Amino acid sequence: MAEATRKVPWWVKALVLFHAFMTLSWSLPGPAKAVSQGVANPRGEEVILYANEKFKSSFVSSYLTWTGFWQSWDMFAPNPSSVDIWCHAELEFADGTDGVFNYPRIYDLPIPVKYVKERYRKFYERVNQDDNAYIWPYFAQRIALLSTKEIGNPVVKVRLIRHFRYTPPLGQPVPKDYQTYMYYEHEVDLAKLAKEFRK
Repeated sequence: MAEATRKVPWWVKALVLFHAFMTLSWSLPGPAKAVSQGVANPRGEEVILYANEKFKSSFVSSYLTWTGFWQSWDMFAPNPSSVDIWCHAELEFADGTDGVFNYPRIYDLPIPVKYVKERYRKFYERVNQDDNAYIWPYFAQRIALLSTKEIGNPVVKVRLIRHFRYTPPLGQPVPKDYQTYMYYEHEVDLAKLAKEFRK
């Protein structure tokens, strides 16, 4: 066993240590809000967290994003999301008829399927945010492609509808109804749709 360990090249060990350090840096929480905003000076462990926050926003972020090793633990702590959100799309076809595209909703799926399709919920959690509005045309175009059954009657317009409700703190009643908001209307690129439909 000792011989096998000695045969590992030094650069492999260095790469593993480097990656472990980058992952640790990424996983550390940020400093207190007052410290990160410059209102208060860092003290104690806040000094390390403040320095790491600066380091993390430079090289660490680039390295982990480019390699695909980034990770986010905000699902668990310190503040899990309190928004229950899902979507559907209203469709308009070339012949004037309407349709609906139901984006996969984890709540409605059986347990084995939930595991396989969790990525859809995670994707929508990101894509619906206003900061990611640049993705909306691609998202809507893809829905148009998936919903077009025959090229002679393609989807010509897609309206993305967001449904959401906030989960209150423990002990307070959960609202039954969702708020609904049409956040994007897309005119389908028919030339692109026809090209992708043939594939």
